[in-house]
Amino acid sequence: MDFVRASGVTCMKQAVDARNLPRYRLGPRDWLQLAYLGVAVLLVGFLGLFAFALVFNEVTILGWLFVAGVFAFRHGFIEYRNRLAVSGTATAKASSAAIGLRELSGRGHADQTSPAPVSETPCLFWSVDVHQWQRRSKRRGWHNKLHKAFGVETLELEDDSGRVLVWTRGAELVSVKQVWRSEDGNPPEAGLRLVAATGLQWPEPSSGYPMKITEERILSGAPLYVMGTLAERRQIPERPTSFLTRLLHGWASTAPRLDDQSFSAAFRFASQGARRWLARDLQPLVPRWSPPEVDPHRVVVWKGDQRRPFIIAGLVEREALGALSRRAWLYILGGGGLMAGTLLVTVWKLTDVIR
Repeated sequence: MDFVRASGVTCMKQAVDARNLPRYRLGPRDWLQLAYLGVAVLLVGFLGLFAFALVFNEVTILGWLFVAGVFAFRHGFIEYRNRLAVSGTATAKASSAAIGLRELSGRGHADQTSPAPVSETPCLFWSVDVHQWQRRSKRRGWHNKLHKAFGVETLELEDDSGRVLVWTRGAELVSVKQVWRSEDGNPPEAGLRLVAATGLQWPEPSSGYPMKITEERILSGAPLYVMGTLAERRQIPERPTSFLTRLLHGWASTAPRLDDQSFSAAFRFASQGARRWLARDLQPLVPRWSPPEVDPHRVVVWKGDQRRPFIIAGLVEREALGALSRRAWLYILGGGGLMAGTLLVTVWKLTDVIR
């Protein structure tokens, strides 16, 4: 009882002391700081929009399209290089593969797999897209209504000699692709539930607004082909080596700080917040850098830091070669066509201006 009374008296004293605390009132310097923050946020937003409009407008759009064509054309030759590497590299054994660029073949396993949304098979990787055709003249074409994806961070490739760990970050995936079209009837029940989750209904085969579901997957326990850099875990850096990855990671992990009550401090606070928001918005484009936490001397297959091929295919080697060849020609022809079309439009516009 004495303890209860003492506790009650203490609480009453704290309540009385809290009532006696003076209220904090905003002074002129506080109002000035709020005004600084408001102006700084508006200024940072205006500068961001101005920079975007300066870089992307109707004058520079042709230049950016030409640059996109150059990168696509270059990527096509990288894909062709990867195909040559696959066809010219001998398959090694998991238990005896030497350090360096290696090709491995076996079956893939992981602790945490996920069933594919439509086929409902356990997968190491999967992605699913729901598209619907629009007949409007300005927006005619296939429109994406849903996109979902899953991928393991690490997996183990097993062959008849043993297992080897694979860190999947940055890998080029060659997966099995399956498409269900409304013209052919209904997809599996799981596909109908997936479409219903978007608020849409699977159309009839004769509908003028057809729909399709595209699922790409790499199965767990199925044949798996991997080409990548084999190294000991201690040889993998703890921090990313790419400048863009390090920059976005630094922006995303830096919390905005308001050091003092000046306008420069308010502007610095607003710019730090804008960079942090931009970095977190772009993070899905740059995968998180998290090397596997295993024994430092354990061998791991990863992307490497010398721009070597890193391919994970849910196919046998011969089928993976065919897929890489198709990708190479698609990028080479598409990039070349984009560059040629951009140059033709530019010449046509310059001719009109001269006339």
